[in-house]
Amino acid sequence: MSVDFNDANKAFAEKLGLTYPLLSDVRREMSRAYGVLYDDPAMANDPRKIPLYLRAKRAWFVIDKEGIIRYAKVTAPAEFIPNDEILQVLQGLK
Repeated sequence: MSVDFNDANKAFAEKLGLTYPLLSDVRREMSRAYGVLYDDPAMANDPRKIPLYLRAKRAWFVIDKEGIIRYAKVTAPAEFIPNDEILQVLQGLK
């Protein structure tokens, strides 16, 4: 999910060869609900932070069939987490 428009998500998915749809949160409702939206109005007054304002943080969530968040990780915009960390959580849900 991202705060980008559907067309941007589609282009991103095609570039990466993804075969599943990406969700758009252009209203930023889900990003805000999950606490991953840069929405502090003070950011709009800081030239270094303006590019982040109203953008989503980089975050991963694993949600089980009952809708319970089993894993959550929020990182800096350029930071990635190893796939094996997420795969381990998914394996534990089986």
